[in-house]
Amino acid sequence: MIAIAIGGFLGAIARYGFYWVAESRSKHPKLATWFVNSSGSFAIGALIGAGNQSAFWLTGFLGAFTTFSTMALDAVKDFEDGKWLRALGYLTATLISGIMLFSAAFALF
Repeated sequence: MIAIAIGGFLGAIARYGFYWVAESRSKHPKLATWFVNSSGSFAIGALIGAGNQSAFWLTGFLGAFTTFSTMALDAVKDFEDGKWLRALGYLTATLISGIMLFSAAFALF
C-alpha cells in the first residue's frame, strides 16, 4: 500500500508538471492530456509485456499519471460548446492511440 501511495504521489506530480509546461507553451492544452494518456498506455504495455507487475509503477505512478477524468472533462466542455466533431475526434484519437501504443509496447517487450 505504501508503494502505491508513493507511486501515486510521484505520478500526480509528474502529470501536473507536464501539464504546467505543456499548457504554458501550447495553444492546444488538450494535447497535454492526450500525450500523458498515450505515453502512459505505452508504459503500461511495456511493463506488463516485460512481466513487471509492480504495484508502484502500474497502480501508483501510472495510475496517477494517466487521467481518464481530465479527458472526459475536456470532451464534455467541447460538447457543451457545440463542438461535437472536435470532442468526438479527441475521444477517438485518445482511445485509438492508447490501445495501439499499449498493444505495440506489450508486443515489443
